[in-house]
Amino acid sequence: MGAALGTVTAITTAGYLLCFGAATAFGTRNAVVLALLFWSAAFNCLITVARIRTTPRPNRKWFLSAVFLATMTVAGSVTLAIALPLLGAGVTSTILQLQVFFVAAGAWVFLRERVGVGLLIGGAMAAGGVALYALPGQSSKTLSVIGVGGALATVATFGGMLIWTRAVIKDLDPVSLNAGRLVVATVAMACFPGTMRGALELPWQGWVLAASAAMAGPVVGRLAVMYSLRYISAAKAKLWSMLSPVFAFLFVYFIYGKAPDSREVLGGLLIVSGVLLPSLAKLRSSN
Repeated sequence: MGAALGTVTAITTAGYLLCFGAATAFGTRNAVVLALLFWSAAFNCLITVARIRTTPRPNRKWFLSAVFLATMTVAGSVTLAIALPLLGAGVTSTILQLQVFFVAAGAWVFLRERVGVGLLIGGAMAAGGVALYALPGQSSKTLSVIGVGGALATVATFGGMLIWTRAVIKDLDPVSLNAGRLVVATVAMACFPGTMRGALELPWQGWVLAASAAMAGPVVGRLAVMYSLRYISAAKAKLWSMLSPVFAFLFVYFIYGKAPDSREVLGGLLIVSGVLLPSLAKLRSSN
């Protein structure tokens, strides 16, 4: 179950990155982030209302988690929006793969989750595969210090969300928690000076792309990863999500008809092999 949900997360993350990246061309980064959060909160609240009879009442842990996750959501969305135009999608995607090691270390320290050698090797292989996809063609001019800092801050914020969610998700309802964090995040983001006005000035294309990114990432993708954390460790959940570049390439291939070259095929094989390595190692040891 955890692996299946991790695969769903990878697929939806690929769609999220493509739509979010396209949306940033239609307005300021804060305006696009606010539009993204607005749609995300709206979609998640609709789901929560539809299942209100089976949703447990919020408690203190729920409120604390919603506020923390909302804070990380806003911070991560802003830092990602800073990194993307300064570094390009390739370098940004490569740096973000460091999240698997950040999550593994954090889960080991705070949750006492065992980190196997297979997972670390698999993470390194998958990160190498992403680098093969992303780095060629990137010029040295794109290596902005501010951009790298934004990407690393995104690693910390999104990684922190995974670790926190893993710690509390067995005691909380994922759907209502996701709705709560998105409502708080939307209100917080709207308080940034000029953000509300910028969002209202976005053309319809920006709003449509933001809605598409919202459904793919903060709604379906986030719910999939939250449910997966009930079954697998935070580091494994992150490792499975690293399949997203493979699915992003498949989307581009089927939409635009661009065939892979040898480098892209090798990168895809490294990513898939790295993701599967810990599971195969566990299966071998059990036999």
